[in-house]
Amino acid sequence: MKKSATKICVFGMAVLLASLALVGCGSSSSTEKKAPAAAATVTLKLGNVVQKNHPMNVACEKFAQKVAQKTNNRIKIQVFPARQLGDDRQLFEQVQQGALDMAEISAAPIGSTAALASALQLPFLFNNWDQYLKVMKDPVTDKLLAGLDKYQVKGLAIYNAGFRHFVTVGKTVNQPADMQGLKFRVAETPLHVDIFKALGASPTPMPYGEIYSGLQNKVIDGLEMDLSAILMEKHYEVAKNVTLSKHFTWPAILMINANKFKSLSPEDQKAILDSAKEVIDENVKDISDIEKKAVAELKTKGVNLKEFSVADTAPFIEATKSIEAKYSSQDPLIADFVKRVKEIK
Repeated sequence: MKKSATKICVFGMAVLLASLALVGCGSSSSTEKKAPAAAATVTLKLGNVVQKNHPMNVACEKFAQKVAQKTNNRIKIQVFPARQLGDDRQLFEQVQQGALDMAEISAAPIGSTAALASALQLPFLFNNWDQYLKVMKDPVTDKLLAGLDKYQVKGLAIYNAGFRHFVTVGKTVNQPADMQGLKFRVAETPLHVDIFKALGASPTPMPYGEIYSGLQNKVIDGLEMDLSAILMEKHYEVAKNVTLSKHFTWPAILMINANKFKSLSPEDQKAILDSAKEVIDENVKDISDIEKKAVAELKTKGVNLKEFSVADTAPFIEATKSIEAKYSSQDPLIADFVKRVKEIK
């Protein structure tokens, strides 16, 4: 009887110790901190209309690389060039609606919608790339980009394709009189129509992708275009005269859907904004290098190139001077931008 009692006592102690051990284990595990879950990878789609090697697309690729580096590949940006996702206007609408995350679109197609598009393309506003770069880093440009907020998109940066020039099938343009009655392809925006009317041409709005066939089929007599596009779209095959007029540059706005941007963490938002700004300098350097090479290459392809002096440019500036006043009066953002550009040398 005494042995049985002893066995029961020992057994009871064992059970008690086992229970305490289990409680202790449970208590220990409940106080352990759980390892933070790995941040989810975000993939953003970015569309543009230019060819893969065009400076505007090169800028997009560099932007995507910088974002990946700054976020340790947590944010991946897939770039779709060459109108794979639509033309400029379609890309803008898709980003507005949230059907597309990001786009880099030419300013012209949204000229009747957003003030910045007109401000950036007033005739003969910029003199050189040094001045342009200073303006892009000035607070006045940030104000222009902020003007996109009301369209459900956030403007990140402005890149460029280069100065634009007159391209013709027949005679070379040396003075405004040479443009009288010529059917000049222009972007589908009131500003460009007004500029070429002022120069005496017959402005003919036409989608970017239809230019080559338009020249080939004599629907148009000429166009205005940056040197990179003249080469990459092979316009030189059907239009052999290029006047280096530098009448305005061809800016492209890098943008993201506003709600998509807000959904990102503050750290990721900063990575995107910083990356977008960093590429501006690289884009301008690329353009400057490309323009020099393009002039040489166009000459080898039998293109007649007309260099413009200050004296050559003067009558074109005179013919279009009313355009600046007209558009500056339409929006204080444009007026402020023009004033600041002229202050920057």
